[in-house]
Amino acid sequence: MVFHGDYEIEFEIYEQKEGDGRPRLLGRMPGLDPADAKERWVEDHNVSADRRPKIFACTPLMEWK
Repeated sequence: MVFHGDYEIEFEIYEQKEGDGRPRLLGRMPGLDPADAKERWVEDHNVSADRRPKIFACTPLMEWK
């Protein structure tokens, strides 16, 4: 994870499309928690009200090497 300041971490932002089993990765956004990161994303990208419930944030999976 990438740490921003003392308390923020970087979350992955996804959108779940109807009828599609896999969510689509939209990008990354730092935040205090997933709700904060989602709110920052939708504000920065002027997301319409009907798309907002389909968008969610989660911590990224650790990459194994």
